[in-house]
Amino acid sequence: MGSGRAVSPALAGVLEQDPLQQRVLSQRVGSAASRDMLATARVVIIDDIRLQREALATILDHVGVSTTATAWDFASVVDAADKMAADIVLLSMTARQKIDLLRVAREAFPQAKVIVVGIAEDDEEGIIACAEAGAAGYHLRTDSLFELLNVISRVVVGESACPPVVSTTLLRHLTSIATERRTGSMKLDLTTREMQILRMLEMGLSNRDIADRLCISLHTVKNHVHAVLSKLGVNTRAEAAALVRSIR
Repeated sequence: MGSGRAVSPALAGVLEQDPLQQRVLSQRVGSAASRDMLATARVVIIDDIRLQREALATILDHVGVSTTATAWDFASVVDAADKMAADIVLLSMTARQKIDLLRVAREAFPQAKVIVVGIAEDDEEGIIACAEAGAAGYHLRTDSLFELLNVISRVVVGESACPPVVSTTLLRHLTSIATERRTGSMKLDLTTREMQILRMLEMGLSNRDIADRLCISLHTVKNHVHAVLSKLGVNTRAEAAALVRSIR
């Protein structure tokens, strides 16, 4: 547990010579701000397969991402939260009771953003369940380490990170919800400011970007975002953005 984990010289040599390792180190990940935050982000890995969580923690350490803790069940998640805070939680989709673990992680680390790792592209039920439980980013089963770092770098600065196949699944689900709402003559009572916020969420802007554009405080933006999500009846920024596109 914690950064600076000991690695054998042999493993270190393999990582240094690995083309993927060199690619990750040589390519730019996100904006300058997101790279700075990525280097200092406190990350918790949740995976009930010990080999997988330890391997991912080791790899992340070697590409400059500090792993704060690892966990594997409800008790270890709560225990980790009692000892430290986190910015990012990486939840393996191979874990048993993964959706329940996601909810527990959201409660244990209320300030952290949860990224689901290794979700199948055709797992529509899982994609929707993760969104409803509060996932902020998705890493597909076919995605690489470099793509995982890009997801982390986007989520850590407040953006949502959904591959096209995930966005399509959520859009299809939310279109169905929107149709039901229109059928029921539901009226969304958004203020002018909330409509501005909603459009910017659709653009993928972070809370800081929205605050800068509207010349308002970050705290005010967070309050507006919370109000927008509540009025739309969704849990995440990605769902809100998809809902806007579906009802145009």
